[in-house]
Formats: sequence, structure tokens, C-alpha cells
Amino acid sequence: MNATPPEHIPPAGPGLPVAPAYPAPLAHRGPAPGVLGNQGLRLLALLLDIVFAFGVLFLVTAGADLVVTFGGTRDNAPFHLTVLVTVALLFLYSPLMTARCGGTPGKLLCGLSVVRLADGGPLSYGAALGRHLAHLGMWLVPVLSLLDPLNCLWDGLRQCLHDKVVGSLVIRRRMRPAPVAAAAPVTRPAGS
Repeated sequence: MNATPPEHIPPAGPGLPVAPAYPAPLAHRGPAPGVLGNQGLRLLALLLDIVFAFGVLFLVTAGADLVVTFGGTRDNAPFHLTVLVTVALLFLYSPLMTARCGGTPGKLLCGLSVVRLADGGPLSYGAALGRHLAHLGMWLVPVLSLLDPLNCLWDGLRQCLHDKVVGSLVIRRRMRPAPVAAAAPVTRPAGS
């Protein structure tokens, strides 16, 4: 039984160091942990976006209701505006704001931004739309609707599943300044 060692492990000999059996783990790649978006801030941003979207829908529906009630129309044509605004919010609000401004108003208020994982650049509209549609699609599947947000709790880059689909990353736009170490008190020499 003459076993030959693998090519990447040189044979140990007198005076030669023994090579490790496995290659060394790769160094950490990607953004520093302090740059990644906080899970709590991401949840707050989502809640703010939901409140904003429902507020817009409420105003449009209330306006359509006033037109139908006091406008003397016999049909419900003004309520078609509500459907149009809902579709516009669905396909324009998150993707367009993410592509143009780096995030939705909720994310921007929370100091978060969505960037490409590969190079930290802004997402294109197509990537932002894909991210948004993946997020909506996962809400429709019971198991994925739970795994999607929970994935950022144990993922090293804090990516939800909809972030992994398009290769996006949520980062903090504003960083708190590092605490300044307290300087030693300045003392004057005696007699000055």
C-alpha cells in the first residue's frame, strides 16, 4: 500500500516544515461589520414604508369616495384610481426609490441604503425591481415569508433572501462617529 500524498501537501522531511492538511481559511471579505444595516432598523424602515403606502392609499380612496359621494356620479369610476395608485406603488415606490435614491423613504429615514454586493454601487432599476418582486413573491409562500426576514439574523452579511436573489446588501449611510478617548487633563506647572 504505497499511498502518494496529495499534490498541495509537500512530503514532510528532515528540516522541512509540515504543511497543513487543509488550506487556511480565507480572510474576511466584504464590508466591515459596522457598515452593515441593523436588523432592527430594517424592520423599522419596513414599518415606515407600510405606513406611508397605506397613508397614500387612504388619501386616494378618501378622495375617490368624496368624488363619488358629492360629485353626483352613478358609477364607481373614481375608485379605479385607487387600483391604479396601488399598482403604481407596487411597481414604482420601492424599485424606483431604491434605484434613484438608494432606498425607500423608510430606509432613508433610518439611515440605510441598498447597494450591490459586488462593488457597493447603486442598484439598477431592473435589479431593484427584481429585489422587490422577490420580496413580494416570498410573502405569498408561507415558509419563505418567514425564512426571508429571518435569514438576515444568521447571515454573515445580514442579507435577507430577497437580497441574495439579486446580490444586494443593506448598509448604513450614516455612521456614528467613533468615541473620542478622554484626554488626560492638562496641568500647568506650579508658579505659572
